[in-house]
Amino acid sequence: MTAPPLEQAASAGRGRRRRVLNIGLVLVVLVAIIGLYRLTPTQKDIQEPVAVKGVVGKAVKTPRFELLVSGVQVSKKLRIPRSAPDRDTLSDFVVVEAVAVAKREPLYLKNVSIKAADGTVYLGANRSGLREVDLTGFQLAPDIPARGSFVVEMPADQLPGSVLLVMEKQFMNDLEPRATIPLGVEKDQLDGARKDVAILNAADAR
Repeated sequence: MTAPPLEQAASAGRGRRRRVLNIGLVLVVLVAIIGLYRLTPTQKDIQEPVAVKGVVGKAVKTPRFELLVSGVQVSKKLRIPRSAPDRDTLSDFVVVEAVAVAKREPLYLKNVSIKAADGTVYLGANRSGLREVDLTGFQLAPDIPARGSFVVEMPADQLPGSVLLVMEKQFMNDLEPRATIPLGVEKDQLDGARKDVAILNAADAR
């Protein structure tokens, strides 16, 4: 014996609602899984250095060192103390003037780079004679400020939106503190930062 038409229609309606509800629940679960996957740290995230953020003109304080960036020069030529002739580049020399101080024990700041707004990372310049006079080659003593510069070779038009990244160690630096300082150079400020020759003063403690 078949059910009356009204009962058949009601049953069919309930079936459709259950299917819609099931589809909705499946979609909610899928969205939750995708969201959880995106929020879950990857192995790379877990091993990344820990950013200690700062600004130009104010000391960034990490557990092992402090760093204050005071200015930026840009030039096609670089003059290194006690070394001749001036260095030339097809790109640009970016000279970041800074004061650094160790907090616990003597150390070197060996890991220096600038990350552009598009994600490109430019490493510290590797020119003969440079490591002996810039801040990367100077041993910082506890509580004694050292004034000097970091030098990175990169196109000057990549400076707007760029960030200076400074760490103690070049390798095995998982979860190590990294001073992360936006350089704050806008496009209309590039000409003001440009020099005929960027003169690098040897790092020293003061």
